[in-house]
Order: sequence, then C-alpha cells, then structure tokens
Amino acid sequence: MTPILLLCIRLASVFQPRWEELSLSISQEIGISSDTVTLCRVRVVNHGARAWPGRQIRFVAEALEGGQIVESARGRFGLSLLPHETLETLIGFNGSYRHFQVRPVEKGTDRSDARRRGAKGKQKKGKKKR
Repeated sequence: MTPILLLCIRLASVFQPRWEELSLSISQEIGISSDTVTLCRVRVVNHGARAWPGRQIRFVAEALEGGQIVESARGRFGLSLLPHETLETLIGFNGSYRHFQVRPVEKGTDRSDARRRGAKGKQKKGKKKR
C-alpha cells in the first residue's frame, strides 16, 4: 500500500508547476487601455530545465489603489512553456488603474476546475442516453 501512495504523491507533484523555476510579471498595455478598461500583459518566464503545459500555469492579477486590492482577475496561459522561454497573455480590468501585482494560483483553488469536473459524466436532463 505504501508504494502506491508514494507513487500517487510523486505523480501529483510532477504536474504542479514549481514556482521556484517560474517567475510572473505584469505590466499595463499603455496604447490599448482606456478610461473605462485597463488591459495588462502577464508574462511567465521558465528559469528551469523542464517544459510546462501553459494551461497548468494559473495566476491571479490584482489592480491596486493606495496599496489596496480593488479588482482581481484569474487567468492562465496557453501553449507550452519550454525551458528558458517566455509566455504572455492579456487580462483586463474594469476601470482605470496604474498599479498591479500578480501571483500564482495552485490548481485546486481555481473555480474553473470545479465547473469542468462537475459537467463530466453527467447526463443532461430530458435527454436519453443511447
């Protein structure tokens, strides 16, 4: 029983990004943002020697005013993040902001995971399975 448990723990850790190998940054897209919407570019850099699926790299971007969080948005990347490479994505905020921060989010804390799992294997009401 113990070897199976250790194997499961090892496999689970393989698929979680190692944040000591990755770094996140956020910057405002000056030419695109307006008075009512602020667009930001979020970047992740892989400092390690391993490739990561971009969909597993999740983050929370936060807009700040006076050092306080006034709005937050969740996101993730696409494609694959190869060793010593960079991925970028855009994220938007409703409002005009100048200060931002970004932080990683672990897989289990993303609400989209729960929505996706809940739909799998369930039959829609009123439809018969063939």
